[in-house]
Amino acid sequence: MRVKIRTIALVLLLAAAAMPVVSRAQDASKGVKVEITGLRNNNGQLVCSLWSGPAGFPRDDSHILKHVTAPIKNAGGECVFGGNFAAGDYAVTLFHDEDSSGKFKTNFVGYPLEGYGFSNNVVPQFSAPTFDQCKFHYDGTGWKQIPVKMIYR
Repeated sequence: MRVKIRTIALVLLLAAAAMPVVSRAQDASKGVKVEITGLRNNNGQLVCSLWSGPAGFPRDDSHILKHVTAPIKNAGGECVFGGNFAAGDYAVTLFHDEDSSGKFKTNFVGYPLEGYGFSNNVVPQFSAPTFDQCKFHYDGTGWKQIPVKMIYR
């Protein structure tokens, strides 16, 4: 009896471990790929966020649809948002997390100390851009390529 219970437990454990693999395989067929250029060094990581609407954009992380980090190579990188996204308007925000802290550094008045970027290569002047300025349309099929050039101040 103990052997059967152990066998069943092992089978269930292996099945549970295989589920994320199946999920990742489905995600690999479509989504949004963000190609980032213009990083000033290869330190740290890229932190990228995908937004599905204007609520909270670009400051309130609780409204982010998907969040990924990516390595930096040759002053560039790629953030991949794989998944079953519906057709619609989306926007991307990102920053160069040079110290790998996971937090966007600013000075005491809010001036950026790390590189950042937005979809449509919006360059903000006196305030953060709006979702409408940064949005792009994804048709829900295949891969949507989004180029972003990093901004340093």
